[in-house]
Amino acid sequence: MYQNIFIFFMFIVGAICHAQQSESQSIQNNDNHFELNAQDTLQRLQFELYPNPLVGDLLSFISPRSEIKEIAILNILGEEIYKISTFNNQIQLPNLTRGIYIVKLKQANEIGLRRLVIP
Repeated sequence: MYQNIFIFFMFIVGAICHAQQSESQSIQNNDNHFELNAQDTLQRLQFELYPNPLVGDLLSFISPRSEIKEIAILNILGEEIYKISTFNNQIQLPNLTRGIYIVKLKQANEIGLRRLVIP
């Protein structure tokens, strides 16, 4: 059961982090059918982060938008573990344990998500 939940969660993380051109995604297993739809009210904020996997504690961002309002780091459960609203193009992260995290950037009505690996 936990393996199915993990597979489903990783599908959602992958769908969010690597947004497709289509407006909806669907996944099926033997028991259920899930449909994921994008809302028209939010735009995708495009950005890249490096180094990824993270080396050290300094994370840098490349974005065509210069006015990013907020950065949040989410753990694999979706819990916000770090948030900052004033920064340059890089942030110094707190001591995070090894694992996979989600980096969320916000700017007005745009949100961008990327996967971050800490080895």
